[in-house]
Amino acid sequence: MDPGRPVGHDGIWSFRRDDPAALRAMVGTEAFERMQHSRELHRHPRPLTDQEREMVRQAAAPLLRDLAASGLPRPDIRDEAHEDRGDQAVCAWIQGPGRTGEGIWILLGGSPADQVTDLAEQFQNWAADQLYDAGRPPEWPLCPAHPAGPHRLSPEVRDGTAVWVCAGNNQVICEIGAFAGPGDRGAPA
Repeated sequence: MDPGRPVGHDGIWSFRRDDPAALRAMVGTEAFERMQHSRELHRHPRPLTDQEREMVRQAAAPLLRDLAASGLPRPDIRDEAHEDRGDQAVCAWIQGPGRTGEGIWILLGGSPADQVTDLAEQFQNWAADQLYDAGRPPEWPLCPAHPAGPHRLSPEVRDGTAVWVCAGNNQVICEIGAFAGPGDRGAPA
């Protein structure tokens, strides 16, 4: 087999890992270098600076309160970047019990409310994984206004404040960080 030729399987074409020149030729030098840098960061994460660490803590604090109010475990927020989004975002890493972690990011150009809202969507994905792994429905946080037809709340910015909004009626339920719970139909009352 020619190492520079793409290998097809199940209709998907990929290049052999041992042929970086072919991959560089396919995606271009700039994209290839970014891929290599990301790969290296994943293996050897970069510690966050004090300023980055504080930004992550401030944006995550209201979400950690809401997770606790709904009976979910808090993720371990690691002060390390496993990816690089340049000057557009601060990246960090979160881990759950018994699971591999995932990257999170906070966009630098947004207001504090925008940063919390963007991070809320990422925490919803993390919480969904935790709930699913526990054999529970993956919606978090559940809308307390609709227990008969449960659905998760949506994070939005309204009047400059990060809030949880009912997706059913577009009504603000509470500010992010002030969720009263239980909101998690699987949590003990």
